[in-house]
Amino acid sequence: MRMILYDFLRVLKSIWFYIAFATTVVSLWMDLGPDSYWVLHGGIIDPMEMLAKALSGSGSALSLPLLASLPCSANAFLELSSGAVRMAVFRSGRTAYISSKLFSMIFAAALSQLSGVLLFTGMLLATGSGTVSPFPAHMLLARLLSAIVFSIVGGTGALLSGDAVSAIAVPTAMSFALFMLSARFFVGVRFIDPMSWLTGEADTILSLCIFISAVAALFAVVIRREMLRYV
Repeated sequence: MRMILYDFLRVLKSIWFYIAFATTVVSLWMDLGPDSYWVLHGGIIDPMEMLAKALSGSGSALSLPLLASLPCSANAFLELSSGAVRMAVFRSGRTAYISSKLFSMIFAAALSQLSGVLLFTGMLLATGSGTVSPFPAHMLLARLLSAIVFSIVGGTGALLSGDAVSAIAVPTAMSFALFMLSARFFVGVRFIDPMSWLTGEADTILSLCIFISAVAALFAVVIRREMLRYV
């Protein structure tokens, strides 16, 4: 537990966490498209409707995997390659170390996205007017789960490739590839397109939870194998 809390504090002190948080707000604003004009000029809008539109905007196909993996996904590889893992494993043990790396990626991805969405929601409520629809909690949950998937995939990609840049490049490339496959070859097939993950439907949420379990298990196997090489 001490190791996990230590990694959480490291995440909160990292400048990349705050860059991801701030850029999340920008990317959500850009996904409003032309509606951002009416938001700025006090048009009659529904803030929660605008939020739902931003949460499922097409720009998320590239921005979400990049921003989800930016704060923490490369940390495990960097510690392994620098040799810092030896002392950490000596103090806490292999299982605790692996758990701390996994949960820190989950924490960083989810919290940076949640913070960005909440700030963006506050901006909409401050500038918007009109009927307020219910808060799209199901879409927010879907976005957080999707971010966790991309973050873990990034950490695994960095370990497998031996390159910190892959922590961002692999999930972004994966999202783009799935998006193109869905648009060109698997039209109408659910769950292939990452954009369908953001709808927040019950079966989508369940599928994302299963996907997270699968990629988390893969990450644990890969980092354990890499630890045998370095420690």
